Amino acid sequence: MMKTPPLRLLLGLSLSVSFMLSLPLSAAHAQEACASPNPVIGAMQAQWNNARTETAAAFSDGFVPVTLVLLPLPEAETRYGKLAIKSKKPMRFTNRYSWRIETEGDYWIAADSPAWMDVIYDTNGKAALEPLTFNHGLRCAGIHKALKFHLRAGAYTLLIASEDLDKVKVSAGREVLSE
Repeated sequence: MMKTPPLRLLLGLSLSVSFMLSLPLSAAHAQEACASPNPVIGAMQAQWNNARTETAAAFSDGFVPVTLVLLPLPEAETRYGKLAIKSKKPMRFTNRYSWRIETEGDYWIAADSPAWMDVIYDTNGKAALEPLTFNHGLRCAGIHKALKFHLRAGAYTLLIASEDLDKVKVSAGREVLSE
Protein backbone atom coordinates (compact mmCIF):
# COMPACT_ATOMS: atom_id res chain seq x y z
CA MET A 1 0.00 0.00 0.00
CA MET A 2 1.33 3.42 -1.02
CA LYS A 3 1.49 6.05 1.64
CA THR A 4 0.50 9.63 0.77
CA PRO A 5 3.37 12.08 1.42
CA PRO A 6 2.70 14.58 4.18
CA LEU A 7 1.39 17.98 3.08
CA ARG A 8 4.50 19.67 4.46
CA LEU A 9 6.74 17.61 2.12
CA LEU A 10 4.55 18.35 -0.92
CA LEU A 11 4.55 22.08 -0.11
CA GLY A 12 8.34 22.07 0.32
CA LEU A 13 8.85 20.27 -3.01
CA SER A 14 6.47 22.65 -4.75
CA LEU A 15 8.33 25.70 -3.41
CA SER A 16 11.71 24.20 -4.37
CA VAL A 17 10.57 23.52 -7.92
CA SER A 18 9.10 27.03 -8.21
CA PHE A 19 12.36 28.56 -6.97
CA MET A 20 14.46 26.50 -9.39
CA LEU A 21 12.24 27.49 -12.31
CA SER A 22 12.51 31.16 -11.37
CA LEU A 23 16.34 31.16 -11.33
CA PRO A 24 16.82 31.50 -15.12
CA LEU A 25 14.24 34.31 -15.16
CA SER A 26 15.98 36.07 -12.24
CA ALA A 27 19.39 35.78 -13.93
CA ALA A 28 17.94 37.13 -17.18
CA HIS A 29 16.29 39.98 -15.28
CA ALA A 30 19.55 40.75 -13.42
CA GLN A 31 21.46 40.78 -16.70
CA GLU A 32 18.83 43.08 -18.22
CA ALA A 33 18.95 45.32 -15.15
CA CYS A 34 22.74 45.54 -15.55
CA ALA A 35 22.51 47.01 -19.06
CA SER A 36 23.36 50.70 -19.37
CA PRO A 37 20.95 53.00 -21.20
CA ASN A 38 24.06 54.96 -22.28
CA PRO A 39 25.21 53.39 -25.58
CA VAL A 40 28.88 54.33 -24.96
CA ILE A 41 28.91 52.70 -21.50
CA GLY A 42 27.00 49.73 -22.97
CA ALA A 43 29.66 49.28 -25.66
CA MET A 44 32.38 49.37 -23.00
CA GLN A 45 30.43 46.85 -20.93
CA ALA A 46 30.25 44.43 -23.86
CA GLN A 47 34.07 44.30 -24.00
CA TRP A 48 34.86 44.99 -20.32
CA ASN A 49 36.06 41.46 -19.44
CA ASN A 50 38.42 41.19 -22.44
CA ALA A 51 40.94 43.82 -21.27
CA ARG A 52 44.62 43.39 -22.03
CA THR A 53 47.28 44.61 -19.55
CA GLU A 54 49.61 47.46 -20.54
CA THR A 55 52.52 49.08 -18.75
CA ALA A 56 52.96 51.85 -21.34
CA ALA A 57 50.20 52.76 -23.74
CA ALA A 58 49.15 55.45 -26.15
CA PHE A 59 45.51 55.76 -27.13
CA SER A 60 43.60 57.22 -30.03
CA ASP A 61 39.97 58.40 -29.84
CA GLY A 62 37.85 55.71 -28.17
CA PHE A 63 39.66 52.59 -27.01
CA VAL A 64 38.71 49.14 -25.77
CA PRO A 65 39.15 48.25 -22.10
CA VAL A 66 42.77 47.94 -21.02
CA THR A 67 44.25 47.23 -17.61
CA LEU A 68 46.91 49.86 -16.96
CA VAL A 69 49.84 49.24 -14.63
CA LEU A 70 50.44 52.25 -12.38
CA LEU A 71 53.79 53.18 -10.90
CA PRO A 72 54.45 54.02 -7.26
CA LEU A 73 54.10 57.81 -7.00
CA PRO A 74 57.80 58.48 -6.24
CA GLU A 75 58.85 56.42 -9.29
CA ALA A 76 56.31 58.19 -11.53
CA GLU A 77 57.49 61.63 -10.35
CA THR A 78 61.14 60.64 -10.92
CA ARG A 79 60.18 59.73 -14.49
CA TYR A 80 57.81 62.63 -15.29
CA GLY A 81 58.53 65.33 -12.73
CA LYS A 82 55.99 66.59 -10.20
CA LEU A 83 52.51 65.45 -11.22
CA ALA A 84 49.60 67.79 -10.57
CA ILE A 85 46.92 65.32 -9.50
CA LYS A 86 43.72 67.21 -8.64
CA SER A 87 42.52 64.66 -6.08
CA LYS A 88 42.35 65.85 -2.50
CA LYS A 89 43.16 62.31 -1.30
CA PRO A 90 46.78 61.15 -1.19
CA MET A 91 47.59 58.90 -4.14
CA ARG A 92 50.16 56.11 -3.92
CA PHE A 93 50.15 54.96 -7.57
CA THR A 94 49.94 56.85 -10.84
CA ASN A 95 50.95 56.90 -14.48
CA ARG A 96 50.48 59.08 -17.57
CA TYR A 97 49.35 58.00 -21.00
CA SER A 98 49.19 59.77 -24.35
CA TRP A 99 45.70 60.15 -25.79
CA ARG A 100 45.28 61.54 -29.30
CA ILE A 101 41.84 62.71 -30.38
CA GLU A 102 41.27 62.69 -34.13
CA THR A 103 37.52 63.36 -34.05
CA GLU A 104 36.14 66.16 -31.87
CA GLY A 105 33.27 65.13 -29.64
CA ASP A 106 32.05 64.10 -26.23
CA TYR A 107 34.11 61.21 -24.86
CA TRP A 108 33.32 58.98 -21.91
CA ILE A 109 36.20 57.46 -19.98
CA ALA A 110 35.44 54.71 -17.46
CA ALA A 111 37.38 52.90 -14.73
CA ASP A 112 36.82 49.76 -12.69
CA SER A 113 37.77 51.46 -9.41
CA PRO A 114 37.52 54.87 -7.73
CA ALA A 115 40.80 55.84 -9.43
CA TRP A 116 41.41 59.51 -10.16
CA MET A 117 41.34 60.32 -13.90
CA ASP A 118 42.56 63.66 -15.24
CA VAL A 119 42.48 64.62 -18.91
CA ILE A 120 45.11 67.29 -19.60
CA TYR A 121 45.21 69.34 -22.81
CA ASP A 122 47.97 71.89 -22.40
CA THR A 123 51.60 71.21 -23.25
CA ASN A 124 52.99 71.70 -19.73
CA GLY A 125 50.69 68.97 -18.36
CA LYS A 126 49.31 70.98 -15.48
CA ALA A 127 45.78 72.09 -16.38
CA ALA A 128 43.30 69.22 -16.14
CA LEU A 129 39.98 69.66 -17.91
CA GLU A 130 36.75 69.68 -15.93
CA PRO A 131 34.44 66.80 -16.86
CA LEU A 132 31.04 67.68 -18.30
CA THR A 133 29.44 65.03 -16.12
CA PHE A 134 30.23 62.25 -13.68
CA ASN A 135 28.45 58.89 -13.63
CA HIS A 136 28.76 56.06 -11.12
CA GLY A 137 29.27 53.78 -14.10
CA LEU A 138 27.71 50.36 -14.19
CA ARG A 139 29.02 48.73 -11.04
CA CYS A 140 27.11 45.49 -11.64
CA ALA A 141 29.28 45.09 -14.77
CA GLY A 142 32.53 46.15 -13.09
CA ILE A 143 32.50 49.78 -14.26
CA HIS A 144 32.94 51.83 -11.08
CA LYS A 145 32.81 55.33 -12.54
CA ALA A 146 32.64 57.19 -15.82
CA LEU A 147 33.47 60.78 -16.74
CA LYS A 148 32.39 62.68 -19.83
CA PHE A 149 34.61 65.32 -21.48
CA HIS A 150 34.21 67.39 -24.61
CA LEU A 151 37.50 66.97 -26.46
CA ARG A 152 38.71 68.82 -29.54
CA ALA A 153 41.09 67.16 -31.97
CA GLY A 154 44.60 67.19 -30.52
CA ALA A 155 47.05 65.60 -28.12
CA TYR A 156 46.07 64.96 -24.49
CA THR A 157 47.60 63.36 -21.43
CA LEU A 158 45.50 60.90 -19.48
CA LEU A 159 46.67 60.85 -15.86
CA ILE A 160 45.41 57.93 -13.78
CA ALA A 161 46.05 57.79 -10.02
CA SER A 162 44.95 55.46 -7.25
CA GLU A 163 45.09 55.48 -3.47
CA ASP A 164 45.74 51.76 -3.14
CA LEU A 165 45.65 49.89 -6.48
CA ASP A 166 48.57 49.52 -8.86
CA LYS A 167 46.34 48.36 -11.74
CA VAL A 168 43.25 50.09 -13.11
CA LYS A 169 41.06 48.97 -15.99
CA VAL A 170 39.95 51.88 -18.22
CA SER A 171 38.15 52.35 -21.49
CA ALA A 172 36.97 55.32 -23.54
CA GLY A 173 34.34 55.91 -26.17
CA ARG A 174 32.94 58.79 -28.18
CA GLU A 175 29.28 59.66 -27.84
CA VAL A 176 27.61 59.66 -31.23
CA LEU A 177 24.47 61.74 -31.44
CA SER A 178 21.66 60.09 -33.37
CA GLU A 179 19.89 62.18 -35.96
